[in-house]
Amino acid sequence: MTEFINKLEIKKISRVVQKVQQIASRIDIFCSALLFQVWRRFYYVFNKREIYHSLEKRKGNCLRCGRCCHASFKCQYLEYDENGLSLCKVYDRKPHMCSLYPYNSEDYFDHIKSTCGYKYDE
Repeated sequence: MTEFINKLEIKKISRVVQKVQQIASRIDIFCSALLFQVWRRFYYVFNKREIYHSLEKRKGNCLRCGRCCHASFKCQYLEYDENGLSLCKVYDRKPHMCSLYPYNSEDYFDHIKSTCGYKYDE
């Protein structure tokens, strides 16, 4: 009987550890994305000419997945249509930084870079 109880306790502990790891992963993604938001705005202020030159080299199209719109926190203006494609409620007056994403080969949120429709030749 004690062996059975020990196995149950190990399963419970394992589930708790797994949940803590999931939460830690989400916190890590949130914090790194938030720091990245700060960095990209700072970079934009001091490197506008370089950014606009780099944008000319951007290839591909927005896939309208919406992942960049809630990479650190969900944008309040993001909605989805009946096909699951993202829609910006303020598209005609959306923040300039949104229009520029990604503005060079380094300007990607790490956790969504592989799925972005925009690419730069390395």
